[in-house]
Amino acid sequence: MVELCGMLSLLCLTILVLALFTKSEVDIAKAIKLSFYTNLVVMGVMLMVDESEMLFLKWEWIKVGNYSLVFSFRYDMYTCCFFVVALYVTWNILVFSLYYMATDPRVKMFCKYLAMFLIAMLLLTSAESLFQLLIGWEGVGIMSYLLISWWYSRSDANTAALQAIFYNRVGDIGLIIVLVWSLFTLTDWSLPALYQSEGLSTFMLFGVVLAAAGKSAQLGLHPWLPAAMEGPTPVSSLLHSSTMVVAGVFLLIRFNSLILVNFYIQGAVFLLGSMTTLFSAFCALSQNDMKKVVAFSTASQLGLMVTAVGAGVPQLAFLHICMHAFFKAMLFMCSGGYIHGLQNEQDIRKMGSLVQASPVVSVCLLIGSSALMGAPFLSGFFSKDPIIEAINMSSMNSWGISIVLIATMFTAGYSSRLFYYSVGSQNRMMAFQPLKEDYKTLIKPLQRLGYGSIVTGIVFVSFVSPITPSVLSLPLNLKVAAIAVTLVGGVVAWDTIQLFHKSSKVIVPYLGFGAQVGYYSSLVHFTVPSGWLNLGETIQMKVLDRGWIEQALPQGISSNSKLLSELVGLTQTSLIKMYVGLILLILSVILLVLLYL
Repeated sequence: MVELCGMLSLLCLTILVLALFTKSEVDIAKAIKLSFYTNLVVMGVMLMVDESEMLFLKWEWIKVGNYSLVFSFRYDMYTCCFFVVALYVTWNILVFSLYYMATDPRVKMFCKYLAMFLIAMLLLTSAESLFQLLIGWEGVGIMSYLLISWWYSRSDANTAALQAIFYNRVGDIGLIIVLVWSLFTLTDWSLPALYQSEGLSTFMLFGVVLAAAGKSAQLGLHPWLPAAMEGPTPVSSLLHSSTMVVAGVFLLIRFNSLILVNFYIQGAVFLLGSMTTLFSAFCALSQNDMKKVVAFSTASQLGLMVTAVGAGVPQLAFLHICMHAFFKAMLFMCSGGYIHGLQNEQDIRKMGSLVQASPVVSVCLLIGSSALMGAPFLSGFFSKDPIIEAINMSSMNSWGISIVLIATMFTAGYSSRLFYYSVGSQNRMMAFQPLKEDYKTLIKPLQRLGYGSIVTGIVFVSFVSPITPSVLSLPLNLKVAAIAVTLVGGVVAWDTIQLFHKSSKVIVPYLGFGAQVGYYSSLVHFTVPSGWLNLGETIQMKVLDRGWIEQALPQGISSNSKLLSELVGLTQTSLIKMYVGLILLILSVILLVLLYL
């Protein structure tokens, strides 16, 4: 039965590949819709059977000596659940693209790129060998570059795409470390061989963490994620919900059994995730671009997922991946609905009272923001709160626990601020008119994702294994800690915003630490390169090339040529006794040196 389920999923993947050759973008959406319903039935069947994992289509591509390169698929509950979530979210995003990109002359190619993005991610999540994982890994990287730079006539879009590819190249060094280590240590690149290997080096596991940090935009390799907002909103929605950014977290989940046996790597993963979630949440508090607020919230939630892996609960990290996909895709689609209706205006300070102009989008924004904050009984509540409870029960660094709780408070703060400025405050636009809410391409996809944000948490927690969270025995004060800090953060943010609006003084935006994203971009992209350039010009060019090297060789020979010519003239006397004397003198010096040595 499990084998049949796996073959059906592989058939759906084949249908998606064939859909790329159709002439209509609507046919691509229908193919994704058919694949979703098929995989939904497959997941229902998987829940009723005892077997939860299988390998199929094991094809040996190359065999050199004892080493073999195998192409095969791993089908388990992680793969099954992710297929359903990714197909459902991508289907709705593709329909939304027909609304958002209606005036684009290349909308058909755009939809095909989105489908290729999805196919690469499905290949990555179903990979049984490192070779197939590498194909999906590089596939999502290439498609992200092409989609972020879709509007290539804009210099900011090209710069953002280059940032994405460069930062991911740094992270890909880690995956290359894993591949090279496996090449010289194992007989093949399969994951079971890696799991059963002994004497795993810390350096190899560091490569896994570096690869995940690059792809999932962890602290240090994070600037490309907010910069990617220069691409079209459907790209941002798909990129941040169920494709590229969760690839790094999924890699950590696959390697979790190896990470847990190394105390140093586990601690590094835990602290890296906790610092990322705090830093990104703090930066989101002071952003005024609507899409960048949602982008930094994605980085913050990715940090929370990595923290869960470091705390030893990868099933909760995967649960948060699934829940996060629904409400994050919906938040970006709500942002796109506002931006499209307001003639590409993205500054939330110029919005206000949009509930009257766009009521359905405003309600969906409220649902998505509430799920992001972890409001009870929405999807985010069933994934965020168990992670925080598990972190409270873990034996990891207590500072990391405090950081996660502060970041949860900040999440409520920037979500409340975003909702207030765009929906709940007075109108601050030059002209106010109802926005066009197309039913088929905007309202229906938002409604489907809204239903997913409401009910999927209960469904997944109740029925789906192995991502069902374990029951934790916690004191009441720790049990309600996540909800308490969320309420405090929301109330403080709301009061602060009200205070600012009631103040008679003109508040000038202060470009501080959070608004400047910790000064990281200006430091790494300007200060360090200009420092290296000046250092190279001062030391290499002026001191070395134009300094002592030139003085010692070309100019030195030229300035001393007269002295050398006179010296040569003294020796060229045409007297045999002079030549014999010079030869004897040279031989005597050489003999003395040899005797001394």
